[in-house]
Amino acid sequence: MKEKFIKLKTYFGNSFRMEEKNFQLLLNVILIIVINAAAAAFSVRFDLTSKDIYSLSERSRETVSGLNEKLKIKVFFSKDLPAEHAAVYRYLKDILDEYNYYGNRNFSYEIIDDDKLEEQAGDYGITPVQSREFVNDQVKIRSVYMGLVIQHADLIEKIEAVTSSTGLEYSITSRIERLTGKIDKLLKLEKPVMLTLYLDEKIMDLPIDGISKLEDVLKSAVSKSNLRNYGKIEFRVVDPSKSDAGELDSKYGISKLTWKAMKTRSGKSIPAGSGFFGLVMEANNKFLKINLDVAATIMGTNVITGLQGLEDTINNGVGELLSSTTMIGYLTGYGIPDIMDKQSPAGAGLFAGILSDVYQLVPVDIRTGDIPDNIKVLIINGPVDNFSDADKYKIDQFLMHGRSVLLFVNSFIEMDTGDQSGLMGGQPLILPVTSGLEEMSAHYGIKINKNVVLDKNCKKINMGEMLTDYPLVPSIDKAGLNSESIITRYLNNVIFIKTSSLEVDESLKDKGVQSSVLVSTSPESWLMEGKMNFSPFFMSPPSGVELRSYPVAVLASGSFESYFKGRDIPAGVLSASKKSPLNTEKKLDATVSSGRSELIVVGTSELNSSGFINSARKILSGGSGSGVFSNDILLHSMVDYLAGNSYIPEMKSKSLDYNPLIKTGDQTRFLLKMINMGLVPFFVVLTGLIVWRRRAARRRFIESLFLRGNVNE
Repeated sequence: MKEKFIKLKTYFGNSFRMEEKNFQLLLNVILIIVINAAAAAFSVRFDLTSKDIYSLSERSRETVSGLNEKLKIKVFFSKDLPAEHAAVYRYLKDILDEYNYYGNRNFSYEIIDDDKLEEQAGDYGITPVQSREFVNDQVKIRSVYMGLVIQHADLIEKIEAVTSSTGLEYSITSRIERLTGKIDKLLKLEKPVMLTLYLDEKIMDLPIDGISKLEDVLKSAVSKSNLRNYGKIEFRVVDPSKSDAGELDSKYGISKLTWKAMKTRSGKSIPAGSGFFGLVMEANNKFLKINLDVAATIMGTNVITGLQGLEDTINNGVGELLSSTTMIGYLTGYGIPDIMDKQSPAGAGLFAGILSDVYQLVPVDIRTGDIPDNIKVLIINGPVDNFSDADKYKIDQFLMHGRSVLLFVNSFIEMDTGDQSGLMGGQPLILPVTSGLEEMSAHYGIKINKNVVLDKNCKKINMGEMLTDYPLVPSIDKAGLNSESIITRYLNNVIFIKTSSLEVDESLKDKGVQSSVLVSTSPESWLMEGKMNFSPFFMSPPSGVELRSYPVAVLASGSFESYFKGRDIPAGVLSASKKSPLNTEKKLDATVSSGRSELIVVGTSELNSSGFINSARKILSGGSGSGVFSNDILLHSMVDYLAGNSYIPEMKSKSLDYNPLIKTGDQTRFLLKMINMGLVPFFVVLTGLIVWRRRAARRRFIESLFLRGNVNE
């Protein structure tokens, strides 16, 4: 009887427990559905990343929430992408969801289906890119689509290859702003955008393929472009030989075609001659020369180049002419690198390219004139020649009128001695540089020291068959980057080279000048002073020298006192500026006449040389040299801050590729190793013991219940 009772009790007890478990499972499912429905209704999103890379910046929110007309983003992404590209697609989808959340009813986006991908991508001029994939231990290359189009009214902007998530928010927001601004300016145009083909009639007789149809091709491209530009483009053909077109070569940069006497295939004789041939777009007192030229082929014929993608070229040209690009002055002369030099490692062509997405660098020669009034920021990039007092005065007055200067300094210059005898060890001669701007910088509160900072926390270089530390190239991590400054707070790591140390004059705080160190080396740094030798074999810290951190980039802002206060205006300034002779006795005793001046001094100009920019990119990318990197963003951010575009650094720095690990000491590494080897297994065993003890206690409790029941029975 007792055995039957126990079996019956066990059966009903198990059934009850099964029903209880099923009921609990049902409750959990209902709870999950309710939570998901609530999340979908309220669109609550949490971004737990350190830089909020999945959240829009304030500028992007304002831009997308203030749209006055319909704007649509079309995404062209192929399916089954490799892992790295699939991650970019997921990030793009997440960031577009953010745009959609903050955008008003005029914003929308669409992901094009795979079966319509090729056709619609072709309609918008989106071309496929090559993707490398590893399949079955083989490298396969296939064409995939990874682009997007932003369509606003009749205008479009496109990103043909979205291959990286870095700076993607900036790319999208800047294009949205460009489109909205372009529409406003197009509608306000009093005169149309004029596209002029300068074509000498004599050229029509030359054996050039397609010359007879050129006018029709251009008319067709203009007609299509007008659909996107509110019909604001007009086209005309001008024969310079029959009209007063002026000096086209000097005004627009259009060169003449010259030819020798020849005979065509039909036997027609053509005398030797020359004539203008070029395409120019003009609007708002600005012009843009479109690359249209004649080139010979290997088959012996002549063809017109520059016609491919002409519609896009015209659309981009309209945007460029109507854009309100910020003009940044770039000082020329004094041994300063040329911004047009894109070939030599010492050139500044890459630096100009980094800034070109937002700014237009304008060469400024203060030896022959004043700094133009429309220049608000002046870049002085590593001068090596001495400045006259008149030139210093112009820079000083530029600052005194509430404007900003970015100064990259050269404390030393390397000169090739041409030593073939080996008497100098094959080393270049290193000479100190004195431009005269050092005293001015010190007067404004930033002293430039005649030394070079060396750092144990540095990059390695190849010396024969081995890698060796090169303290001349400090690797500066987040600890050396000012976390309070908009310029550096979003960066992970930057690399400097041959930089001098800087000192801040704290006494100027009482005069209204605030200074902050933007970049400083690690606490394991020391100075090379006196005789310079840049060989890595002569860069050990001297005995007895205290190692410490040194500032290498400093910002000073406020009301500066004029460098020429209480002094006569230098000779030559008034005549060069064509000012009244009544001002010749005037002395300077004012500070800033209006606004707030700002000065950034960087201890090296090699930071923006093309050679070092390329080297830094390779170092920060592990050798690939592709992507967006901290050094590029640092250069851009300094100009952004001085130009008043402080929102750009945040957007550009999101998803930076290079995130270095925090360096740890030997004791920390040993402690972590012991934790992994001992503490983790200990907790696993402890957890097992606890679970085992709880199960044993539960078993004893159940047994006691049954025993009590038997006793009562």
